[in-house]
Amino acid sequence: MEVRRISDALKVRASHQADEIAHDDTRRQISFAEWDREADEIGGGLAAAGLVPGDRVFLPISNAHAVEMAIAVFAVFRAGGIACPISTRLNPKEVADYAALCEPRFCLTDAPDLVKDLELAGCWQVDDMPRDIAALPDQADLDPMADAEILGTSGTTGKIKGVVLSHADLMTGVTGHNMDRSRSTLNALPLTGSGGNIGIVMLPARGGATAITQPKFDPKGFLDLAREKGPDLVYLVPSMLRLVLDHPDVATYDMAGVKYLMTGTAPLPHDSVKRAADLWPHLRIRNSYGMSEGGVGIGTRSQEQVLKPGCVGKLPAHMQIRDEAGNIVTEAGVVGEIYGWQKHQRRYWNDPDATAAGFKGGWTKTGDLGFVDQDGDLIMAGRSKELIIRGGYNITPLEIETALHLHPAVQQAAVVGVPHEILGEDIAAAVTLRPGISATADEIIAFCREHVADNKVPRTLVVMDALPLNPNGKILKKELAGPLAKAAAERRKVA
Repeated sequence: MEVRRISDALKVRASHQADEIAHDDTRRQISFAEWDREADEIGGGLAAAGLVPGDRVFLPISNAHAVEMAIAVFAVFRAGGIACPISTRLNPKEVADYAALCEPRFCLTDAPDLVKDLELAGCWQVDDMPRDIAALPDQADLDPMADAEILGTSGTTGKIKGVVLSHADLMTGVTGHNMDRSRSTLNALPLTGSGGNIGIVMLPARGGATAITQPKFDPKGFLDLAREKGPDLVYLVPSMLRLVLDHPDVATYDMAGVKYLMTGTAPLPHDSVKRAADLWPHLRIRNSYGMSEGGVGIGTRSQEQVLKPGCVGKLPAHMQIRDEAGNIVTEAGVVGEIYGWQKHQRRYWNDPDATAAGFKGGWTKTGDLGFVDQDGDLIMAGRSKELIIRGGYNITPLEIETALHLHPAVQQAAVVGVPHEILGEDIAAAVTLRPGISATADEIIAFCREHVADNKVPRTLVVMDALPLNPNGKILKKELAGPLAKAAAERRKVA
């Protein structure tokens, strides 16, 4: 058959790898043939319920039902609808706000209480999704350029927005008829985010791999799964990787059979790389960088690159560094904003102003800062919105966070700018400590002073039990800004 949409690629895979496992969420496994058949049955059920091409289908489904999430997404595609995955960790108001943006007609979920107050034409729980294969639309009649998904994104700041992906976009890199089996991947990424959705839900259809998803992340459980399932690749976001490395029994897990350790979605503390490399010298560690808005897809390809602090690989032709005026930066070492180009440009759903500001002529403004070093490698320097201007000097929090992570007691660290009546902004930090290791704020500040210039040392540092995280494991600095500003003001009163 002609492969025009990602759901067509699954159809071809189902004929070549029928009995091989596509998705495994440790509760349930599903083969390519089963995935394909259930997507057809439920896609037809949605069509029979009244779904027409372009209708949005809300998908608040947790990783406890990762297999059903994969089925639901492809069922929506087969029905001609637009899939709208949304995290079940959001509160009802956040879910309602996102629903007001996307205006879904239907919903498939394992968290019915989250959507009980939404006005929907139909809502089904994942163990009772509608089925009517006789009503399935002719796939050849579906537009291969149509919108496929709306992925919610807010990064670490701002209200949630919906990034639109087309079927043509999802087909980028899909060979369709290359049916050679690729590796299996173990992960605990939320399948409602871009990394989990594009990287894991689509993975089997895109490359024939088996996607193994831990229902709820916990370090020991993840290590046990790596031993039990023997995947070729394990994917851990940086916050998860640190928790795995800090587990007291981690040294007893040799990761035998695993070839790659992949990480990404957030800045990678350098000491995590060094610890993982020392613990598992046979693993090829790779650090990736991407974003929901697209135009960015890059990763390290050597151990030398990943051991370079902040490195995410060679700057490719489809990415640029630009200054504040939008001019391309060609000089090594000069920090600018990262831009990415893509053939099928994305947009924000029902938000033309944000689309105009973020997408220009095929180029996407990432909001991330970086520079190219003498080797041509892209080095991350933080978020432009997080840039601290202290006494007229631009300071990137990532440099300070890197220094804080070197302290043997620090598990997580976040640096933000706080108001200062003379300097404009001052530097404040929040950290959590590794289990069983103690350190005072003054001790950590003194340590930081040994690794960064004096004007970059946090004047305020708060040791916390936990840092606020979004579903993708990114630290929510907007939630730290208020408490750290208050702590800084109180410190100055005492001083």
